[in-house]
Amino acid sequence: MMWRYYMPTAVFFGQGSVQKNSEALSEAGTKALLVTGKRSARVSGALHDVTKALTVQKMSYSLFDEVEENPSFETIRRAAMLMNREACDLVIAIGGGSPLDAGKAIAMLAANENLSIEQLYDDPDRWPAYSTIAVPTTSGTGSEVTQFAVLTDDEGNKSGISATRNFPVKAFLDPVYTTTMNEHVTISTALDALSHAVEGELINAGANPLVKSLASKAVATIKGTLSSVLSSPDDIQMRGELQYAAMLAGMVIAHTGTSVVHPAGYPLSVHKEIKHGLANSLFLVGVLRHVSRKEARRVSNAIEPFASIEELEAFLGSFGVYDLMPTITEEEARDWSAAVVNSSHYKRTPGDFDREFFENLYKRAGGK
Repeated sequence: MMWRYYMPTAVFFGQGSVQKNSEALSEAGTKALLVTGKRSARVSGALHDVTKALTVQKMSYSLFDEVEENPSFETIRRAAMLMNREACDLVIAIGGGSPLDAGKAIAMLAANENLSIEQLYDDPDRWPAYSTIAVPTTSGTGSEVTQFAVLTDDEGNKSGISATRNFPVKAFLDPVYTTTMNEHVTISTALDALSHAVEGELINAGANPLVKSLASKAVATIKGTLSSVLSSPDDIQMRGELQYAAMLAGMVIAHTGTSVVHPAGYPLSVHKEIKHGLANSLFLVGVLRHVSRKEARRVSNAIEPFASIEELEAFLGSFGVYDLMPTITEEEARDWSAAVVNSSHYKRTPGDFDREFFENLYKRAGGK
């Protein structure tokens, strides 16, 4: 057996991790662009802690706090221009998956002033990038330990840039920041992490034993702690377990990528305002059932410690996933299905999927 593992991000995990390790911020650059959304970085206290740590280190910074959910090309363009105008050489991205992904893309575009954002998708590892530090305030995407930056183009389509230089050089995970997530966001982000772990191991199929171990631990932790976190949302230990699981799931997909579940869910996030993790969950079981027709063992290994697809389905259903039922038109189902089968995820997903399968999947999700 031959396998490899690569994760260049230095992780600082625990309460007070930012302020207790403030020197690690200044080691990465001389002036930082802080990249956030409009709310979570402030409400969680993460922005306060980062700016305080930078002040301790006598390090200057500028703030870009305009990242939206599903960050757009236009947002990345504006932020990259600000980064260069302010002569920043480091991005500190604070928030959920959107600010973290945006931060990576901003660091990349700002380092390539003569390129358009569209050109960065052309062999992304060719291009330099400024360093990024990640401070997550949710427990879902695992973006703090991946090389991916998922963006929404000018036509409203989501796609990711994957580049080795996109890995954050450092990540600070403080579970206290996640206690300000409401129930809906807690569920959505946790189920996003669950989907990452399951999809990653579905692709891996045990080929990399370390990835298998990380995936199984992530799934087991989410299965065992999500309900407890919802019952006791201020329990820092439980929040930490969930954040740890999301990080592990991020490490999984850093090596495997995600399956067709993700591009199937993208249109629901962009056009139907369904949060990413919930959109994934709507389609996860359908994809797994299809694969299990010919590779049942592969699927059972991917969902461990769930004993069956039915148990996983019941778990997702207990959080209201199947109550979403967005309205999906025939035209949307056709167009979105075509996009799925043309995605890179399609090529790496086991199973004999076709466009008709996804059209039916969308129709079922829409209650038709």
